[in-house]
Amino acid sequence: MPDLSHLSPLPPKAATDDRHALRERIHGALTEALVNGTLAPGQEHEEASLATHLGAPLAPLREALLQLASQRLVEYAGPDTVRVTTADAATRGHAAAVLHGLYRTALLTAPWPLTEDGLDALRNSAAAYARAAAHRNAVEAGAAERALWSVFVHACRNRFLYDAVSRLAPVWQRAQHLDIPLPAEPGNVWDDLLAACAAGDRQRALQCVDDHWARAGGVTSA
Repeated sequence: MPDLSHLSPLPPKAATDDRHALRERIHGALTEALVNGTLAPGQEHEEASLATHLGAPLAPLREALLQLASQRLVEYAGPDTVRVTTADAATRGHAAAVLHGLYRTALLTAPWPLTEDGLDALRNSAAAYARAAAHRNAVEAGAAERALWSVFVHACRNRFLYDAVSRLAPVWQRAQHLDIPLPAEPGNVWDDLLAACAAGDRQRALQCVDDHWARAGGVTSA
C-alpha cells in the first residue's frame, strides 16, 4: 500500500465533533489530500489505513469516502479499498461544461440588475483574485477564482444553483490541478463581467461568461 506518512491527522478538537461535523471534517481533509497530491491518482488505499493515519473512526470515514465517490474523486476497488480516480483532459472539459451551464443559468434567472450588495461582494472577491494574480501564485489564484464564481452565483440569488456549484467545486478543483497555468492579468478575467453587471447589461455579461468558460474547458466558444 502507498505511504500515508504525509497525510495530516485530524486536529485534537475533532474528538468533540458530532457525527455530521466529523464526517465533514474528514471529507475536507481527504479532499485537500486529493488535490495536493498526497493521495495521488491511481493509488489504492484501505479504509482502515486511512482511518488510522487520520486518527478518525471508521464509520464517518466510510461516509466521507462514499461522498467522495459520488463526486467521482475516488472509486471502490474492493469492499474496503478505494482507488483515487485519475483526472484527465476530458474530466476538465466536462466539469467546465457543467459549470458553464450553471453559471449561465444563474445569470439568466437572476433578478436583474444585480443588487449593489451583490456587486460589492463581487468587487471584494475580485480584488482577492487580483492580489493572487499579482503575486503570480497559480494555486492561490485558482482558489480565489473558484470563490469568486461562488460569490457570483450568490449575487444572482439562486440558492439551488449555489448548492450545485458547491458540490461540483471539488471536481473542478481537482481538474484544475491537471494543468494550472500562471494566472493571466486579473483585468482580463473579471473587469468586463463586473462592468457588464454594474451596467445592467445581461447580454454582455452572458458573453463574458461564455468566453471565459469556453477557454476554461479548452473548447472554442460558439
